[in-house]
Formats: sequence, C-alpha cells, structure tokens
Amino acid sequence: MKWARGAVGLWLAAMMGCQTRCSEPAPNADHMVRGLAKRSTCVSLWRPSQVDVSFKEEPEDAVHQRVDTRLERRFTVARQLRGAYRHQDRWASVLEYEEGPVRGGVSYTFQAPDVLADLTGQSVQWVSHREPGACPTKEDGEIPALLTGDTLRDAEGRLLLLTVPSAPTTLRGDVLLPAGLVPELRFTWEDAGCRLADGTHALDVQLHVTPVSPASPGPRATVTASPGEPAHLTLDGVRYGVQVARATADMQGRCGQAVFSVIREGLLEQP
Repeated sequence: MKWARGAVGLWLAAMMGCQTRCSEPAPNADHMVRGLAKRSTCVSLWRPSQVDVSFKEEPEDAVHQRVDTRLERRFTVARQLRGAYRHQDRWASVLEYEEGPVRGGVSYTFQAPDVLADLTGQSVQWVSHREPGACPTKEDGEIPALLTGDTLRDAEGRLLLLTVPSAPTTLRGDVLLPAGLVPELRFTWEDAGCRLADGTHALDVQLHVTPVSPASPGPRATVTASPGEPAHLTLDGVRYGVQVARATADMQGRCGQAVFSVIREGLLEQP
C-alpha cells in the first residue's frame, strides 16, 4: 500500500487533459509594478511552514475508480502516529481509521518537533481537492497552475486545518482556492513592499485573510501574513494561526502561486 502525496497521483492525470486558458492581464496591471518599494529582499520560501499531506487506503479499488477532482473521507480516528516516517527535519502525524474492511490513513508532515494534537477517538472530515487552474505558470502555456487544497474538520464541520500546496494568484489580487473548500475564509494579496525577484517578473506578495462566516456577527478583521511572519485570526470565536510558505504574483498575465496553511490554535503540539 503506497502513500499518494496529497491524493494527487490517483486522479490528477485524468484531469490534465482538460482545456485551460490563459488569464488576460488586468487593465490596470502596469500601475501595480510602477513605483514598487524596493526596501529589501523578501523571504522567498519559509520552509518550516510547509505542510505535506498524503493519503492511503486498503483495499485501493475505491480510490482507483475516482476521476473527479475531490476526494472526501469521514472517519473516526482509531489510532494516531506522531513523529513517524522521519526524514531529516520532517516527520509525520498519521490519522488512521478502520471502516469495516477498509483501512486507511491521512498523513500530515510537519517540521520536527511539531505534531498534531491527539485526535484518537474523534470523528473528523477530510477533503482533498486537485485540479488544473485556469492560467499557466509558464509563458508557453503548457503547464497550468494547480488549484489545490486540503481541509480537516471536526465532527461538527468546524475547521481544524487548511493546507494549500498551490493556490494560483492573479493580477487582480485574487488568491484562488477550489470552490466551496473553505467558504468561511477569503484570501487576497498585495505587494509585500520588497524588491522583485532577480531575473524574473515575479512579485513577492503578502496574503490578506478575511473571515466571511455568517456565524460571525459584526466586523470581520482581516489579518496579513507573509513568509516568515505568521499571523493570527479569529473565526467563530476560535483562534487560528496563518503560516505562508511562499507567495508570489506574476506581472505578465501568468499565474503566481501561494503556499500556506491555517491551523486551529492548540492543534499543533511539541511532545
């Protein structure tokens, strides 16, 4: 039984044959480049904030039959491995489950010594989404940006953990996530105020995260996060941490990319 990283290997190949189109540059794109502050070099990659997600299940028939973009599982955590499958400074927290003849697990890899808090005996909902985006990341247009995301929720559907290995960014300030994956949060970007990456047209950016849950009355505070600078937000009275591993925008009409996670406070521990 092999791990499928991000559940992408099992059905993404079927989706790559779909047609993609290049986004048109925004009419006001030029002014976004002119006059940019060039104070210092941004942190281009904050590796400690990267979270990798993998999935496995036996028997594998149900997974192999999937050709859709989304994979969902609801299960009670029968056993949890913490600090397993170590590789250099990375190790995994694995949520294992058994449903009749089906045995499976969802693995989250963090930088040591972070592990998931013990969820043994709790019911959770896991959703993984992978599809090609609507614009390319290269000039020839052959490689579309991936539109991806994974959520882990509790039995009541409240967000525990959002991991985004690739969210396309557009010139209009959008950070694109799969439709319906995390409707309680909205993501946008703006110039981070540091110089452009050398030799490219990429702009290092910071993310704005705004709670949009109808269950949150009154003003909804937007928080700002960039690589190396975690932020904290409150959603329905619960605190979360926002960590950005990478965030860029492309100034020539192609997609940029944001890689980030939103983690409920207390969900990560250091044993």
